[in-house]
Formats: sequence, C-alpha cells, structure tokens
Amino acid sequence: MPLPVSTMTAESPTPQPHTGTNWTVGRILLVILGSIVALLAVGILVAGGTLLWADRTQREDGYLTTPTERLETESYAITSESIDLFETDTSGDWVLTEGVLGDIRITAEGAGKDIFVGIGPTDEVASYLDGVERAEVRDVDFDPFRARYRIFAGAEPSGPPGEQAFWAASASGSGEQVATWDTESGEWTILLMNADGSDGVAADVSIGAEANFLPWLAIGLLVAGLLGLA
Repeated sequence: MPLPVSTMTAESPTPQPHTGTNWTVGRILLVILGSIVALLAVGILVAGGTLLWADRTQREDGYLTTPTERLETESYAITSESIDLFETDTSGDWVLTEGVLGDIRITAEGAGKDIFVGIGPTDEVASYLDGVERAEVRDVDFDPFRARYRIFAGAEPSGPPGEQAFWAASASGSGEQVATWDTESGEWTILLMNADGSDGVAADVSIGAEANFLPWLAIGLLVAGLLGLA
C-alpha cells in the first residue's frame, strides 16, 4: 500500500520589523555640541568654585598674597613695569573702577641692608631713576621661582629714595617693611632699593591685593556654569 504524500509545505520565516533609529545627522551634531557645552560648563563651575574657595580660605589679613620670593640685583634699584590702572578704555588696556581691586600691600625684608619699598607715579619714578643703573622685572616664573630682568646701564642715584616726595605709599628700614597702597587711576611703578641708595639690592618680597571683585567673579562663573549645564 503506497504511503500518503504530504501536502504540507515549509513556512517561510516571518520577517522581523525594521528597528532602525532616528539618529539623524542633525541630532548627532546636537548631541556633540551639547556634550562640548556641558564640558565647558563643568570647567566654568570648577573655576568658579576654586575662586570662591580661594577667597574664603586663602586670604592673609584680608589679602590674597603671593608667596615670598627673593628679588636680587647688583644695580641700584629694582622696578616693576608700568602698571596702568583704571580709566584706560580709550587705549584698549585693562579697565577697572576704583575700589574693585582694593588696597595693594607690598611686603619686603632686606637681606643684610635696610630696605626701601615704594610705589609712585611712573613718570616721577622714571625721572628719579633717569641715568641710574637699575633692573626692571619683565617676567616671573613661580615653579620654580625665577625673575627675569631688563638691565638699564647708568650710575648711582642722586639721593636716597626716601627723600623723594612723590611716593603714594612707601616703607623703609630694617626688618620687614610693609607699604599699603590705596589703588587709584593712573600709571604706577613699584620700586625696591636699599634705603641709603647703594647698589646691590636683595630682598624677600611678597605682594597682596584685597581683590574685592573676586567673590562676584566667582559667583558669576558659578551662575554661568549652571546655565551652561541647563
């Protein structure tokens, strides 16, 4: 007896529905840009937090102060470059309003000699040092500390620095000397000399500023960072 022939046929597998994503080029770019903004926002938040931490924990008698470092030259004076503060927007320089920076405190202790430290109008200081051998601080590295100077050839000064009447703030003597300057508009120069005007100036120096703007800057960065994350 012949076997029955099956009429069943193999069923084809049911095709699975297409599960593609909606990641268009535009969406990918938005994700990339969003990630970049988020990273920037985190960086801004860290910067703001660091400034706020420094303002609250790193002040000394109300001043944010640099480490004490040795400045030294064989000439008669050490000077800063001209410091241009306030009301300089027409020339494109740094603009601050008086009181934002606060007082500046310069501390110096001579290495073996009585020291003079002062800050005065740049033109008056330049006139006093005209023809005087001096060293101008042009650049400073802090780790490790190294000061680079521009040396001006010349002779000895006409008299001790303490005899000059143009200083906005000054201090002179043995031991630690502190000159506190109430910042104001103009161009200013910091000067460091031996009190008797002799050559071979060496002193341990630090500079501090009240930096009244720092809390507001820190808060502004924190707000900007939060907005960036949002």
